[in-house]
Amino acid sequence: MNSREFILDAVETSAVNKPHIGEDPVVFINNESEDLVEEYILRAKENKAFVIKSSNLKKDIKNIIEKENVSRLIRPKNIPVDIKSLKVNEDFVFDMPVEEFKERLFDYDVSIIEARKGVSSHGVFCVTSSKEQPRLLSLTPKVCIVLLKKENIVKSISIALNEIKKEDQRLPTNIVFVCGPSRTSDIELTPVLGVHGSQVVYVLVY
Repeated sequence: MNSREFILDAVETSAVNKPHIGEDPVVFINNESEDLVEEYILRAKENKAFVIKSSNLKKDIKNIIEKENVSRLIRPKNIPVDIKSLKVNEDFVFDMPVEEFKERLFDYDVSIIEARKGVSSHGVFCVTSSKEQPRLLSLTPKVCIVLLKKENIVKSISIALNEIKKEDQRLPTNIVFVCGPSRTSDIELTPVLGVHGSQVVYVLVY
């Protein structure tokens, strides 16, 4: 048996015929809290997101809009907030193909979206892009307001993916995990926020 045959035989007998036992890498991450909500909030703040534990979504969104001085809202059709009570100059519901209004896409300075899951170990939230809530809603406006239910916060990314797969019977074609405002250091190694997405991200945990 030459060297090549020896190596191929070793690979076949040692790797292919033995079941792979995976381990969730979250076990190697230090726990900041046994409370998933508190751990998520802590790590999300480290990721430069503004996190609010909300008991009144309407009031908190109204305060954010006033604080950030934004007034042109773009959003999906169904969100658990009475939009009429908010002080916005324009309320655009994203319910048509982007080709029909792409020339106005960057006119909107604030969006409201719903997160599918939150991941406490990394302080990120998960967005599954769909016709009802396209990915553009978290990319183009200056300010992005994210609504995240407490019961949708899980420990790890793998748990989030498995739960989404179980709920939808399959994984969506587009899943994005967002930690906060987009950033890059490509330009002279100086961190810059908002290059590939929103400059300011608020997460309302409710």
